[in-house]
Amino acid sequence: MALYDQMLSTSGATGISATYDTAKAVPLSYTKYGTSQINVKASMLEVQLSNISNVTKLFSTVTRDAAGDNILMTETRSDIQLGLTTSTVGAASYRLDVVIRDIQDKTLYVHIRTNTGTCDVDSASLTYEC
Repeated sequence: MALYDQMLSTSGATGISATYDTAKAVPLSYTKYGTSQINVKASMLEVQLSNISNVTKLFSTVTRDAAGDNILMTETRSDIQLGLTTSTVGAASYRLDVVIRDIQDKTLYVHIRTNTGTCDVDSASLTYEC
C-alpha cells in the first residue's frame, strides 16, 4: 500500500496577475528525512486562492530555483473552482504523475499566473508518494 505525504508552502503570494513574477514564487518545502537530495513521485499540486477578481484559469509551473529557470513541470493550466458560498475564494488542482529528482535545497518553487484579473495564493501543496 502506497503512503503519501506533502510538501507545503511556507508562504503565499499576493497580487498574482496574467504574467509570471519571480518575486511571487511560492516555495514548497520538503521537511522529511535528513537527506540533502530527494526523489519523490508527485501526484497532485493544489493551490488555494483568495481575493479572486475576474480570474477563471490558473497557470502553474514548478521549478527547482526561485528564478524559474530550472523547470520540473512545464506550464499547466487548471480551471479555478470557486467556493460554493464565497465567489472570491477557490482552488486549482493539477494531476501529476512524475518522479522529481535531486531537489538540492529541499525546496521547489511554484510560479503562478492567471488568464486575466488577479488573485492571491493562500497556500500550495505538492502531494507525493513515499
